[in-house]
Amino acid sequence: MPGASLSTAAVARKNIRRRPWRSFCLVVTVLLFSFFLYAGTVLSVSLSGGARSTADRLGADIIVVPAGYDPHIDSIILSGKPSMFYLPRDILERLRDVEGIDRMSPQTFLATLRASCCSYPLQIVGVDYESDFIVRPWLEATLGRGLEDGELIVGYRVNGEAGERLHFFGVDLPIAGRLEQTGMGFDSTVFVTRKTVTDLAKAAENIFKHPLASDGSRVSTVMVKLKPGYDSVKVAQEINRRFGDDDIFALFSKKFVNSIASSLALVSWMIRGGIGLAWLLAVIVIALLFAVTMNERKGEIGVLRAVGASRGKILALALTEALLVSFYGAALGTCLGAAAVAVVSPMVADALKLPFLVPSWTALVLLGVASVAVSVLTGVMSALFSARRASRADIYDALRGN
Repeated sequence: MPGASLSTAAVARKNIRRRPWRSFCLVVTVLLFSFFLYAGTVLSVSLSGGARSTADRLGADIIVVPAGYDPHIDSIILSGKPSMFYLPRDILERLRDVEGIDRMSPQTFLATLRASCCSYPLQIVGVDYESDFIVRPWLEATLGRGLEDGELIVGYRVNGEAGERLHFFGVDLPIAGRLEQTGMGFDSTVFVTRKTVTDLAKAAENIFKHPLASDGSRVSTVMVKLKPGYDSVKVAQEINRRFGDDDIFALFSKKFVNSIASSLALVSWMIRGGIGLAWLLAVIVIALLFAVTMNERKGEIGVLRAVGASRGKILALALTEALLVSFYGAALGTCLGAAAVAVVSPMVADALKLPFLVPSWTALVLLGVASVAVSVLTGVMSALFSARRASRADIYDALRGN
């Protein structure tokens, strides 16, 4: 009945206040478990989301870069680290002779400076809008039109809103729009047309000599889409065999994605292992603390049984105490976990060097509710054995404290 339930809850809260130190230890135990459960789950889901985003966004079968610069393209894709490197001038003509290539999309990189000439240091990527099949779908989804010369579109983490201007090498460019979050280095990247990159390189000549200023046809990387039926590994090997001596290197994108997946599997295993260890310790500590508490209360339980309290009432009282303590700890631990995720997730992403895409607010709230539910269930189930044992004790033995 509602009245009985309220009475049980009130008595349970009174018993919790009577043993503040023991109750505090139980709350802290559940708090720590729910903290690690929520923070670890969000971290794992964010890494998985980043890996999926990379696989979805990286639509090229092969990425052609200057020999020795494949780690740089990794850094650009994963963290948006500003870099500048360039392929031989005739790279597109050479690649046209390779069998199996369907489409090629050249990109030109320009790194800005941490100086008065630029708003802040970041990676500028010039895309050939007509041939592009990597960035163009995002741009059209954001702008609803093509990207024009003299304007830019910013990644999710780049400061500035549509209509504002960014200052690079003495040139002010208007922001046409912002891309949705990807969890990749593209979030810290600015996209322009290749003509705009060349114009910026010419403007940079006032500060340092730049190869693009004299030859705007230079490209940094070529994204390659193969015809159906062709194997990316074999085509990449063919490109390296033909042009490896000319400082040209072909990286098949599946290798890049598989490398991310391997790193993600290791990190996820470590996170799951940490959560599992935290759960095991929580179960042991809660079970021991509750066993000690029930043992100390044998006389009290005996009195309750003597005045007519049923075994079911004793069991309900004990489990209500476990429920309340677990809920307090779980709610607080989940809130602290959410705060920790908000503060440290950018640092974690930088430290791990892996794509990191934080779930939506709806997903975060659902994960929080699930974390509280699992933590409360863990607390109640850990206390169940001691609670049942206390409820089944003989009245005479309980009154004697045996």
